Parts: sequence; C-alpha cells; structure tokens
Amino acid sequence: MKKRLLYIAFILSITCQLSAGPFININSVNAKKDFPKIRVNFSVVGIDNNGISGLDEENILVLEDGYRVNYVNVKNLPSSSDSVYMVLAIDSSKSISKDYLEKIKKNAEDIVGTVVEDDNIAVLKFNDEVKLLNNFSSNSGVIKNSIKSVERHGSKTLLLDGIYDSIKLLSNIKSSRKGVVVFTDGKDEGSVLSSDDIVKSAREFGIPVYFITTPNSKDLNSINRISKLTDGVCFNSNKNVADIYRIILSRIKNVYEIYYQSILKADNSKHTLEVRLKYGDIKDRDTTEFIAERSFFNIDILKDLHIIFFILLVIFCILFLFLLILFIKRGSKSSVKNKDKNIFAHGIYSRGVSIEDLQKKSECFDENAPVEMPDVIYSQVWLHPKDYHGVSEKLQLIRNEITIGSGRENHIQITDDYDVSNKHSRIRRIRGGYYLYDLISDTGTYLNGKKILRPKLLHDWDEITIGKTTLIFRAIK
Repeated sequence: MKKRLLYIAFILSITCQLSAGPFININSVNAKKDFPKIRVNFSVVGIDNNGISGLDEENILVLEDGYRVNYVNVKNLPSSSDSVYMVLAIDSSKSISKDYLEKIKKNAEDIVGTVVEDDNIAVLKFNDEVKLLNNFSSNSGVIKNSIKSVERHGSKTLLLDGIYDSIKLLSNIKSSRKGVVVFTDGKDEGSVLSSDDIVKSAREFGIPVYFITTPNSKDLNSINRISKLTDGVCFNSNKNVADIYRIILSRIKNVYEIYYQSILKADNSKHTLEVRLKYGDIKDRDTTEFIAERSFFNIDILKDLHIIFFILLVIFCILFLFLLILFIKRGSKSSVKNKDKNIFAHGIYSRGVSIEDLQKKSECFDENAPVEMPDVIYSQVWLHPKDYHGVSEKLQLIRNEITIGSGRENHIQITDDYDVSNKHSRIRRIRGGYYLYDLISDTGTYLNGKKILRPKLLHDWDEITIGKTTLIFRAIK
C-alpha cells in the first residue's frame, strides 16, 4: 500500500515539474588531494523536489567496485559558511515573444526579490551572442537593473553556449552551494557545444542546471535530459515563481559530503563508486567513476620494488657526489693550511727555466710601455710570500714576462681558492724595470694595499696582493 501511495505521489509531483531528477546525485569525487582519504559531494531530494536535511551514516551506504566501505562520515554542508551563488541565464532571442520576455523578466525580478544576504546572483543573456550583464552580486538593485536591460535581439539562440558560460562562471567559485537557472523556450540554434558537453562540464564541477520554460514549449527533450543528468529540475513557468525558487534553494543548500578511507590501492586505474540512499520509503543509488592516483609517497612495497630500487640508487648517487665534493674541498683546504711548510710546492710554483735558455732570448720591449720610466735597473729579482723568512722558498724571476693566476698554465699558480681569476696578473720586464699589470681580473690586483688601474713600476719591498695571497717583490740593483 505504501509503495502505491509513493508511486501516486510521485506521478502527481511530475505534473507540476516537467521532469524530476533522481533522489540522490553524486556531484563530485575528490580522490586526488589526500588519497586514500576520499571526499564525495552529493545532493538528495525528496518526492516534492525539495532538498532533504538531517541525513547521517544510517541513511548512506558506500561501495567501491562493488565492495562495501565500512566506515564513512556524512556531513551536511549547509551548516558551513558557504554562500549561495546562482547564475540567471535569460533567453533574449526573437524565438521568445515580446510579451513572454516581459514575463521572464518579471519572474527573474521576483526571484531576486526573495534573495537573502548570503545569496549572490549573476545575470547573463543569450541570443546570437552570450553576454554577462553583471557578475555575482548580493545587491538586488544592481541585479534588477541588469534584468530590466534585457531586450529581444538576434536571429539565433545560443542556448547551450549560454549554459556552458554560466557553468564556467560558477566553476571558479569554491562554494558547494551553487546552480544555474535558465529562462528559455528550449530552442537552440547555432551553439558550438552539445548537450553532452554541458552535462560533462556541469557534473565535473557539481553544478545543477534548472530550467523555467514556456507553457507551450516544444523543444524540451534536450533540456529535460540536461536537468536530469545534472541533478536539476525543469519547471513550467505557470508555477509560482517563489515556490520554484524555494525548491531550487532547498536543493542547492541541502548538499552533503561523505568522507571515508578508501579500501583501494593507488594503481592509477578507474574504479566505480556507488552511493546508496535509504530514507524512509525512498531508496535510490548513483554511481560514478574515479581514478585512484598514485603519488610519490604512496608505494606498494611488494609490487613497486623497481621504483624503490631506483629511488635508493638516486639517493646513493647524490650521496656519493656530495662526499666526493666534500673530499676535494677538504684536500684543497689542507693544501692551503700547509703553505707555511712549502708555499711554492702547494700554492705557488714556477715552471723551471734554465739560465742558458734565458740567455738565448733577447729582452722584450713593449711598444705600449708605461709612461713611468724605471729609475733603477735590477740585476736580480724574486718573489716570496709575505711573513715567510725561509730563503729556499723565494722564487727568482728569470723570464722577461710571467703570469699569475689560478690556472695551471700560469708561471705562478695560486690555489688558495679566494677569488683568484684564471689569469689574474702579469709581471713584465721593460727597459730594465719590472711592471705589474692587472689582467682584468674579477677582484683586482693590489700594490701596497691599493688597487691598480694601469701598469705600475715595481720597487724593492713592494707588496703584491692577489686574492688572499700577498707576495713581496725583492730586487738587487
């Protein structure tokens, strides 16, 4: 008997609404953020198309690939602080009569008159183009002015394109309480998108699409299908608009979230999710698919040994390179610390040149020699580290030109790792005098504490500083 009464009540309800959707509808599944924990957003309505409140774990059953999930948490989202966001999409094509457009505008204004502070409404019109008249606002004056500005125009009706743009506008809103209300006769001409595109987009973002149609509309098959598959309703405009909006708000506001621990493994495969409803005499179910995505930190030890081996190999290579670099740096620092023992052997050295080889070469003269002329001609010159008194450590200069730097190709190599350029400085003999050049080094060459900008003539006891190394120029007249 109860089943018969339920059936009769259901038949009576659809005489007022052209199409009633299922009792339960899965709006979205979030299995990406923190899998294996999954969040499912769904809505439930009664026979009267109003949303049902007060559901808990006793009313909901969850199955994954046909296997029951034992522990689920059901939360009624209206208790959250989410505001309501709605798009009013108005058909302003010439397929709508002038009188009926005025009725649509009045109905839309009546809806706006019932909004509360938390309701945010955007107005969009479509004919042979889709145009946003105002973005989301809770100011009823702004919204009503947008509705009043709508006029019949164009030769086509881009109904589906207008619905898609409405969904796209809502997709950027994080609130779970949102929907699209379309005023139309159901006719579509010239839309680029199909009804399947609309359904796919609406279900992806969990946005129901509601229609308010003309009493004698003939093109209702497509919009009936869209409303059913997106958990919306198709209303006849003869019904009281305030009641329509109350039903829409009830459905939008009564949204639930299921939170549970998945029993599946992260295998990057598609799985079936089924949510069953039992509320009094109402029994219904809805199914959808989701992918159990594998993350870096979600690895099956038994099945993913090759991945674990690869990760360990990468870690080992990085550790080996780190230790190698550390060993090289320590060796370099050790050589600097030992410079007091043998500075030329470890820090500064000169390539050996015999006196006989030097005597075969004539003294070089530089056409671009410095203006400063030597006041003394030295017979012997040498360099030695500052504050070092060992006679054996002095380096006699027997070439007419030597270079100093960190590179091995220099006659004197400095390896103290303190900002020494590859070729840093040059000492050249010109007209019997010795001149110091800076070879456009990164940190400069200093003579007696002052940075040189042009070649400088060297005198006995002059101090040449390159990086952190200071060499003393000694000479015999």
